[in-house]
Amino acid sequence: MAKETVKTADAPGGFAGYSQAVKANGFVFVSGQGPFDANGEIVGETIEEQTRQCLRNVEAILRAAGATIADV
Repeated sequence: MAKETVKTADAPGGFAGYSQAVKANGFVFVSGQGPFDANGEIVGETIEEQTRQCLRNVEAILRAAGATIADV
């Protein structure tokens, strides 16, 4: 099974050395995302703002993998 590492500058890098995502066997495995912007700064003060940022990060990573949130 071939696997491909997914990387985008539109989301924060993988912390602790892991990838933002890996594509394998038709699937995209996205690592956990926090409420950080692409520079690693925390975004938002409320849980709602921070949740939106987490989902923006996931969307950016999926886009880099050739997928969308609708594919989840």
